[in-house]
Amino acid sequence: MNSITKKVVLITGGHGFIGSHVARELYTSGEYYIRIVDVNLKPAHDKPLCHEFFHGDLCDDTLCRSLVRGVDIILHFAANMGGMGTIHAANDFTIYDQNHRMTLNLVEAAIQAGVQLFFYASSACVYPESLQNDPTNTTSLRESDVWANPPPKPQGLYGLEKLVSELLLAQLPHKMEVRIARFHNVYGPGGAWNDGREKAPAAMLRKAIALKSSLDHSKSFEIWGDGQCKRSFLYIDDAVDGVVKLLNSSEQNPVNIGSDSAITIQDLAHLALKCFDIDPGALIFAYDATKPTGVSSRNSNNDLVSTLLDWRPTTSLEEGMRRTGVWIQQQVSEALVSHDQENQLFTSKLLHLKSQDVVFALLLPITSRGSNKPDDCLKHLRNFAKSLTRTTWRDVHEKNAARYRFVIYLAIDYDDTFLISEGPDNSLPQQVLQEDGLFDIVTLVCKHPRGHVCKIWKECAKRAFEDGCDYFVLLGDDVVLKDEGWMRDAHAAFKQLSATTRTPFGFGCVAFTDLTFPGMPTFPIVHRIHMEIFKGEIIPDAFINQDGDPFLFQLYRRWGCSMMFSSRLSNGIGGGDDCRYEKKHAEDWTFEVLDSATDSAEAWLLTSVDNPIQKKLTLDVVIPCYRVDLTVLNTMLSLKSSPTCSTMFIVIIDNPLSPHIFELESRYAHRPDIRIRINKTNVGASASRNRGMEESAADWVHFLDDDVVPDEDLLIKAEEIIRAHPRAAGFVGNSIFPTANTVFTTAVHVASLTYFWDIASKMKDNVDLPWGVTANLIARRNIPDGVKFDLMYPKTGGGEDIDFCIRKRDYVVHNTENGEGFVAAPLVQVTHPWWNNGKRSYWRFFNWSVGDGALVKQFPQHVYHGYAPNAAECLLLSVMAAVLGASCAQWNIVMASLKVFGLVLSANMLHDTFRHLYLHPERDVVINSSLNGFYWVLAIFESTLIRVFSEVGRVWGLVQRGDYGYLGYRFDWFTGRLDGVRAEERRRNTECILITLVLAFVVLS
Repeated sequence: MNSITKKVVLITGGHGFIGSHVARELYTSGEYYIRIVDVNLKPAHDKPLCHEFFHGDLCDDTLCRSLVRGVDIILHFAANMGGMGTIHAANDFTIYDQNHRMTLNLVEAAIQAGVQLFFYASSACVYPESLQNDPTNTTSLRESDVWANPPPKPQGLYGLEKLVSELLLAQLPHKMEVRIARFHNVYGPGGAWNDGREKAPAAMLRKAIALKSSLDHSKSFEIWGDGQCKRSFLYIDDAVDGVVKLLNSSEQNPVNIGSDSAITIQDLAHLALKCFDIDPGALIFAYDATKPTGVSSRNSNNDLVSTLLDWRPTTSLEEGMRRTGVWIQQQVSEALVSHDQENQLFTSKLLHLKSQDVVFALLLPITSRGSNKPDDCLKHLRNFAKSLTRTTWRDVHEKNAARYRFVIYLAIDYDDTFLISEGPDNSLPQQVLQEDGLFDIVTLVCKHPRGHVCKIWKECAKRAFEDGCDYFVLLGDDVVLKDEGWMRDAHAAFKQLSATTRTPFGFGCVAFTDLTFPGMPTFPIVHRIHMEIFKGEIIPDAFINQDGDPFLFQLYRRWGCSMMFSSRLSNGIGGGDDCRYEKKHAEDWTFEVLDSATDSAEAWLLTSVDNPIQKKLTLDVVIPCYRVDLTVLNTMLSLKSSPTCSTMFIVIIDNPLSPHIFELESRYAHRPDIRIRINKTNVGASASRNRGMEESAADWVHFLDDDVVPDEDLLIKAEEIIRAHPRAAGFVGNSIFPTANTVFTTAVHVASLTYFWDIASKMKDNVDLPWGVTANLIARRNIPDGVKFDLMYPKTGGGEDIDFCIRKRDYVVHNTENGEGFVAAPLVQVTHPWWNNGKRSYWRFFNWSVGDGALVKQFPQHVYHGYAPNAAECLLLSVMAAVLGASCAQWNIVMASLKVFGLVLSANMLHDTFRHLYLHPERDVVINSSLNGFYWVLAIFESTLIRVFSEVGRVWGLVQRGDYGYLGYRFDWFTGRLDGVRAEERRRNTECILITLVLAFVVLS
C-alpha cells in the first residue's frame, strides 16, 4: 500500500502529546476524516484536531467496537505512560494491564470491522536492558536488537507490554496492514511538564524557569540519579514527520523514530539552564539517588528508517529545547497562583498509580430477632444476595478502565445464637452469601444494645475504612437491588458532583432511589473522603437506628453535593412496614449535630482546596395542605431557586381522604427535593406546619398557604433578603389579594382584616415587624429555640401566627448575637385568592377572632385596657339585659335591650362612615378596589358588620375559655411598635359609646 486512499482515520489518545500533533497534521492536510477518542476532554493544544471526538476509555471493549465502525485507518497512541516518574517498577502491573487491555480490545474490534491499516505507537523500552547498562558506551539500538541476548528482557513491564503488542500485530498481516513506530523520548510543546509524567527535557526546562523567576538564588537544581545517564531526544515535529512517512510506506516491521544523538542528563540540564541565560557553573546541583533513572545509556540507530523512509531528524536539540522552553514558560505563568505552587516547580514528582479497583463496602447488619421465624432473615438475605450478584456482575467481571468489586461487612449481634450457632467464622448469613458465590465477606460480631443499627453501621464503616475501601453503602438485609450497574453509576455520580460543584472528588453523598420511600435518601453512599473528614466515623454518636441516612444527605446538601441517582432498590421490613425494633430518632439532630458536622466539612474544604466553594443557603418551603389543589401546588413546586440556594418542598397533607393525593404523589414523590407527608387525621394547619419544621433540616423555612399563587421569583427574592439580614428571626412577605370588585370583598379591606397581609409594603423598611401571616412567612430554623406553633389555637387558624412570631422574635433578639426581629420582605410576594371565591361569609373572621382572643392572656406585656367597651362587649351587655328581662318577664327591658342592640350597630356604622369618608380618607387610598360612590359607602356599612362580628368572635372566645377577667382588655396588634394605636382604639370605642347614648336618648325618649 504505497499511499493512503481511505479517508476515515481513528486516532486513539488524540488529545495526548504525540497523538494530538499527528491529528493536527492529518486534519490540516484536508485528506482525512479524523475521529479522536481520549479519556481526557482537553487536548494538548487548542488548535482544531478532528471532525469527531469521543470521550471514553479503550478498556471498555463495547466502546472500541463502536469507535471502529466505518474506520479505514487506526493510529493507536493511547497508553498509560510517561517519563521515569511514571514508568517505574511500582507501577509495572497497573501499566501492563491497562495498556494491553486497550490494545487487545482495539485490535479485536479493528479486525471485526475490517480496518485496513493499524498504526501502533511502540517504544524504545522494548530493547533489552542488557544492551543499555554501560554508561561509558552509548548504545545505538537497531530494530533487530530486540532479540539480542535472548530471552528478551525489555525495560520493565511497560516495555514488555509494548513488545508483546508488537508480536500480536506481527501475527495479523493477512488480516490488516500494520505499521509500528518505536519512539525514542519525544519532547516538545504540548507534552507533560509538571504532573509526574513529564520526560527529562520538560522537567529540566521547568526547573530552569523556576530558578529564573525565583527570588531565592540559593535554590539547588534537582537531578534524579548522578546525571550521567545518556539519552537521545526527538523533537515532536520530527516525530510527526516520521509517522506520516511510515503511514505512506509499505513497511510492516517496526522502525525506530528517534534521534541518533545522545546526551547525558547532566548536559541536558546545562542546556536547559542556558535557554534562560542561567550559568550552570554558578549553581548547586542536587542529585537524588533514591529516584528511578532507567537504563544507563540509550540511543536510536536510524540506519533502517533513513533507508526505508528517507527520514531523519531535522531539529537540533538546542533549537527544540528553546521552542519547548518558550511554551513551558507560558504554561507556568498561566498556572501559578501561589508561592507554594512555585516551589513545587523545583522538584519532579514520582507517581504511584494506584490500582484501578473501586471497592464498595456494603455495610450489612442482620438479625434473626423481630421476625415471625428466626430464619426469615436468611430468606431476605438470599433475595439480597441474588439481587447483588445480578446487578454487579458486569461491573465486577468486565475489564474496563475502572474495575469494581465489593466487600460485604456482615454485622451480627454477639448474642444472636441462631445466626452464629456454628461460630462467627461460619455463620448462617455467611453460608447463605457463599451459596450465591459471594466470598469477599468480613464478619463482625457486635456488642451493641439491641436495635442500635447506627452503632453497628459505624463499626462496620470504621473497619471498612481501615481496610482501604473507597465507598461505603448503608444497607439492610431486607434490601433488594433492582438495577444493573449501580456501582459504576454511583462512581459516575460522584464524578458528576465533583465536576458540577467544583469540589474534590468524593466530597458528597449519593443515595439510591428507594421504591419504598420515593424521594427519600434512605440508603446513602459516601466516599472515603467523608471518613477522612470525620476521622473514620461515618455518622455521629447521636444516632441510634433512625435519621442517619438523611443526616448524610442533608450534610452535603449545604454544598449542593448530595443527589439521588437513578439506581433503584426496595426495602421490606423496616421500610414502609413496621420494623423489627423500636424506632428511636436522634433528638434534635438537625441543630447542633448537623451544625457541628457542617463546620467540620467546611474546615476540611478550607484546608484541602485552594478556592473552596461557599456553602449554599438552605431554605425549605413548608406547605400545610388540606385542599390538595393540584393546579396551585404545581405552581409552587415549580419554583426555582438560584444556584447558591438549596430548596426542598415539604408538603404536609392534612386531608388523608383527599382524592388528589395519588396524582400528587405520582407526579412528585420521586423528586428528592419534594417530600410529601400525609397526616393520619386532620390535625390542623399549625400541627401540619410543626411537622413540616420537624421534617426540615434547612437553615430557614418558608411557610406558604396551600391556596396562594407565588411570584415566579419568590425564592430568588427570599434568598436576597435572607443574605441581607442573616441574623433575623424571620421575614414577613407580602400577601396581596386580587382587586376587590364587590361590596363584600371591599368591606373586608375597609374593616382592616387584611391589613397585616401586606404589612411588608406598608412598613417596608422595618427590620422588626410585630408579626406576619403564615400565608407567606419565613422563619429561621437552625436555632434550637423550641418555638413551634401552639396547638391551643383553633385548627383553622387565628392567633397562632402572632404567637409564633412573638416567641421566635424574642428568642432570637435576646439569645443570639446581633439578633434581629422579623424583617419586612415586600418583594417576596404571593397572591392570595378571595376566600370561597369572594362569596359573602363572616364565619372565617369570627373563628379567627375566637382564636386570637387568647393572645390577651398569653402576652400580657402587649395588652392594654380599652377604657370603654367595644361594640361586641356592648352587644354582650344588651343580650345579657334582654335575657335577664325575659327571665323576669320584664318585656320592656327586653325591647329596650333589642333597641340598644340596633343602636350599637348604627353608632358604629355612623362612626366608621365619618372616619373613612371625612376624618381619614387617605388611609383607604392603598385599598385595591374598583368600587366608588354609593357602592363604596355600602362597603363601609358592611365593613362595620364584619368588624363587629369579628369582635363578637373574640368576646365569645374569652367567654368560652372562661377568661371573663380579660373582657375589656385589648391586644396591641403592633406590640408597642406604632405610637397612637392604643389611644386611637380607646378614642373610637369611647366615641361610639357617646354616639350610642345620643341615639338611645333620641330613640328611647
